[in-house]
Amino acid sequence: MTRAVLAKPTVRAPALWPAFARSDIVAAILLVLLTTAPLSAQQVPEPRLDGAEPAVRQRLASLQADLRADPRNGDAWGRYGMALEAHTFTDEAIAAYRQAHELAPTTFRWPYLLAALIDERSAADSLPLYGAALALDPDYAPAHVRLAEALERTGQSDAADREYAQAARLDPTNAHAQAGLGRLALAGGDADAAVRYLSRARELAPENRSFAVTLAQAYARAGDRQRGQQLAAAARSLGRINYRNDPIRSSVQDLALDARSHLRRANAHRVHGELDLAERELRAGIELDPSRPELHFVLAEVLAASGDQPGSLAAARRAYELHPELEGVVPFLARALFQTGDLRSALAMAEEALQLNAGDVSMMLLVALISAERGDVVRTVEILDRAYQARPQDPPTRDGLIQLLTNVGEAMASSGLPDAAARQFEKALDLADEAGSPEAAGLRRRLAQVRR
Repeated sequence: MTRAVLAKPTVRAPALWPAFARSDIVAAILLVLLTTAPLSAQQVPEPRLDGAEPAVRQRLASLQADLRADPRNGDAWGRYGMALEAHTFTDEAIAAYRQAHELAPTTFRWPYLLAALIDERSAADSLPLYGAALALDPDYAPAHVRLAEALERTGQSDAADREYAQAARLDPTNAHAQAGLGRLALAGGDADAAVRYLSRARELAPENRSFAVTLAQAYARAGDRQRGQQLAAAARSLGRINYRNDPIRSSVQDLALDARSHLRRANAHRVHGELDLAERELRAGIELDPSRPELHFVLAEVLAASGDQPGSLAAARRAYELHPELEGVVPFLARALFQTGDLRSALAMAEEALQLNAGDVSMMLLVALISAERGDVVRTVEILDRAYQARPQDPPTRDGLIQLLTNVGEAMASSGLPDAAARQFEKALDLADEAGSPEAAGLRRRLAQVRR
């Protein structure tokens, strides 16, 4: 979505930020930004393309040719800057965006994209650029969020709070605006307000780990430590995903033609349940570079979520062939093989996973489950004891361990081994009590029956 705003008789300053409340200040900022002499056609920034994929080289060469043919075209400079940024040529992208802003001063997109890049290096230096962009379009909520975050990082909490509030008014579904208000409320000592804002942020973006962690802190500060501990434990299972709804910034990443960018876009689609789009991106990335194991592994995860178990298993095997120690691929293969009924191969993979990570309780449970199905009681009890000693905090893993301990206890009780059964029930009860699980009451009654 391109945002081109025609010049207005009066420059409108961003709402709620006194530093940009007067049009003469905005004009002064724009004047500073426009004082650099334009680059000549011979000064088109050309990044080093060592190792770049052919499609990237071709795209950049085409955009450079456009610039040399019409060096006064601000939008052409901007398009070149976007392609440069998409492929992480940051210095060259900054130079191109500056030229775009100078030659097309009424286009919101160019100072905004420039501000976001500068922000990665210096929040303070990005502030006037965000101000210049918002003077052109004060209604773009993601820009208010980015400005607020820059203000927050430079210690200007009151101004940041106003910008987050403005973003929330413009777009009540903006999770980062709600989270920003929650962080500032927490820092200001208002734990109840922090819980309210951060709960809303988590509702809007349940996959965001930082929102869950900060909400856990807010609950603890508000006096609900149990809820805080539960959230903190659940947050450990979340990936480090920080997706934000910012169409203009997203349009930059959509231009990237390298395999790594296909993977990044696939992950963004997967977070939002767009599995067909994720699969398309991954297959395009594999076509560009079939030697990248992470592309095959993520494809395996996407296909599994889509219900294509054979395709998922084949993709996971390929990832394993390319990189046997790739994080997550061995446990994934162990579970996938177990689901196909290949217990022997699943057990071998689960044991390999434990060699790579001796503390992986989920793999301990898989080994215990397979051992139990094969009638290996000694191995089952041994591995369950290891899992119990690890004290898993992840709720699904802990619940699975409680269930397995209970099942083994019942089997032992049925075999006339009450003392051995009691030991399994005791471990299950201990974990259930620690978690505040409603199953604790039933386990306590069953333990009492076994001990009679």
